[in-house]
Amino acid sequence: MSRRGSFRCQICGRKKHLRKNGTVVHHHVGGPQCPGAGYPPIEHDDARLVGYAGEIGAAYERAAAAVKRLEEDRANWIDPVLVARRRLLAAEVVKISRRVQRHLDWPERYRRSMALQMEKFGYVWSDPPPLYLVERAGEAKGAGEPLNAL
Repeated sequence: MSRRGSFRCQICGRKKHLRKNGTVVHHHVGGPQCPGAGYPPIEHDDARLVGYAGEIGAAYERAAAAVKRLEEDRANWIDPVLVARRRLLAAEVVKISRRVQRHLDWPERYRRSMALQMEKFGYVWSDPPPLYLVERAGEAKGAGEPLNAL
């Protein structure tokens, strides 16, 4: 973290200050309010990111099903707003699923980054992943090597 007291939003990834209760302040991304506002930062918990990915996926499925149903019924008119919403939700699903996957791969990417930096420079400057991800990686791997071991 470059600034003291600034943490990353779970959804948009922007660095924001925290409220006294430990949640990210309200902020806007491209107009509407970010859905990650009012939740803990990604450094503390990733439940909102995973939950939001599920919500967006379900909303996309509903919109796609509605358009498909109208197409199968050979409706004379399909609301362009519904088609546009399906397209926007599809893009959001791809973006959020990539973000979730990148977040879950963080411990492995950190290991590779540390090894590469040690090989090139002889020291490491990268920020470690959040502790809850390190613990999850250890549980998934079993009794493997610790995260900081090269």
